[in-house]
Amino acid sequence: MVYVLAKWWWRFKSEKSGLWRRIVWAIHQKARTWNDVPVKNAMSGPWRNIYNISQPLLEANIDLKGAITSVVGNGQNTYFWLDTWTELGPFYLLFPDLFKMEVHKDCLVAERWTTSSAGPAFNWAWVVTDLGQVAEDQLQQMLVVLNNRSRSMAPDSWIWQHEANGSFSVASIKRVLGSVGRTRTDKVFEWNSWVPKKIGIVAWRAEMERLPTKCALARRNVAVPDRWCVLCGEYEETCDHLFVSCHYSQSIWQNLASWCRLQPIIAFGMNDLLTLHASSLGPRKRKTIQAIVLVAFWSIWKVRNEVVFRQAVPNFTRTLDEIKSMAYLWIKNRSKAVSLTWEDWSRFNLTSM
Repeated sequence: MVYVLAKWWWRFKSEKSGLWRRIVWAIHQKARTWNDVPVKNAMSGPWRNIYNISQPLLEANIDLKGAITSVVGNGQNTYFWLDTWTELGPFYLLFPDLFKMEVHKDCLVAERWTTSSAGPAFNWAWVVTDLGQVAEDQLQQMLVVLNNRSRSMAPDSWIWQHEANGSFSVASIKRVLGSVGRTRTDKVFEWNSWVPKKIGIVAWRAEMERLPTKCALARRNVAVPDRWCVLCGEYEETCDHLFVSCHYSQSIWQNLASWCRLQPIIAFGMNDLLTLHASSLGPRKRKTIQAIVLVAFWSIWKVRNEVVFRQAVPNFTRTLDEIKSMAYLWIKNRSKAVSLTWEDWSRFNLTSM
């Protein structure tokens, strides 16, 4: 029954103009605490039951918030701040101080971002004219994220991350739930609160060989054209090869080690990577390095999927830059290290944290 209720999360995100959806929003949205999927826990009823399915599904590797993302076209069906329409996550979590300055917090992408012959233009509506240094810095960071993005005149489309074609299906949830509990490990995975849960889930599943790699799909009798790794083409694609043995991934790890001022990484398995931070001095540095490792796992899996599903060409430099920039945004905001600048981060100078 849980997976049947999940379709209402999908409809709530993708059907902005639905009357039922506007009623739920009006009843459950709290003026002081904004959320992309709101609920008043003190109020009983079917919507609270629908909302509460997120936790048991999260334990089964399905993050409903992270699994439903928007591909922006005309921007008429996507909230600028509240929805996930970039790979970094919703802006209201990434740039909290800037979000506080927004007048209309449920504004659409089309209301804030327009295009013309002169290029992209932004129509801001702030509660004050002087944003302050912290919010101004976050505005500049957000503009960097938006700088390489483009829009079209096509309607916005919504993507369900657990189906290759992007369309939501109850069957995909049943498939993931059906695999829960088949593999057990005595080791307790170490989570990190400085990165979103969806980032850690990739490494968590990879450690147990539960990501849908080509070899994993073949074991489940799913027809795959071949089993070769799409990043190197030299060995069969397993989690252990993709994240540890692949030349592409090894180059990522060695460059990250040099940047973080660590000894060259000699990894024989994923546990060697996931415990890389243990030898660092200072709890904040250890947590920072662990967060970077988790982001690296996520980015490697992301570029693998782009090659498989979008025929992209893997770019080592772009992947490395993505790891550094995304880790900076998440760690700076979620660790509340307001004084950490991009310049210090680029030199891996953590003295201001």
